Amino acid sequence: MTATTGSGRKRRAYAPRVPVEQRRTELLDAALHLVVTRGHPAATMDAVAEQAGVTKPVVYGVFTGRAELLATLLRREQGQALRQLRALLPARLDQRLAEDPGALITEVLEEFLRAVREAPNRWYCVVMPMPDMPTELHRAREHARNLALRGAEGIARRLLRTVDAPPGLAPDILAHTVVTLFETAARLVLTEPDRFRPERFGAAIRAAIELADRP
Repeated sequence: MTATTGSGRKRRAYAPRVPVEQRRTELLDAALHLVVTRGHPAATMDAVAEQAGVTKPVVYGVFTGRAELLATLLRREQGQALRQLRALLPARLDQRLAEDPGALITEVLEEFLRAVREAPNRWYCVVMPMPDMPTELHRAREHARNLALRGAEGIARRLLRTVDAPPGLAPDILAHTVVTLFETAARLVLTEPDRFRPERFGAAIRAAIELADRP
């Protein structure tokens, strides 16, 4: 219910008391919506309070300031994104790599893109270029990308050992190529979801592998 002041102006009602973790989640969700729809500069403490339907002191009761709020948001989205990626890897990874690495990459890419479609705001925050991103958040995102690259390079080394690859096929180059492919595919799925569907990427990779296998 909204109260009315003596001058006739409407005053926002007090937000009901909820557990701190629930309030934190609500505020982070509000900040994420603002970042994705209007950019990082729009995610002010006032705007987050308005989006969440609370007063600004409620926001300051959870976060000391905008920098902490945005840093916490990015850590949350990156952490959840990395957990999604780890869940995509099969239990028998080495065996799958030895049996059919092309099929494995295709399968993981399709599943990854479906995960992107299921949580578009999260992945928009993680992979989309944002020129207005504060420096500290840019550094945090680069750190998360480097973690993904190291993981991809480790898998690439295991793959190259199983297929007796030529020396020129370096694992770090392969890792950068795969991570860039996944990032680019995610951006296309986010910006043009009707045109760039996960199964189209899978079909394209399968066709490219088939072409490469021709004598």
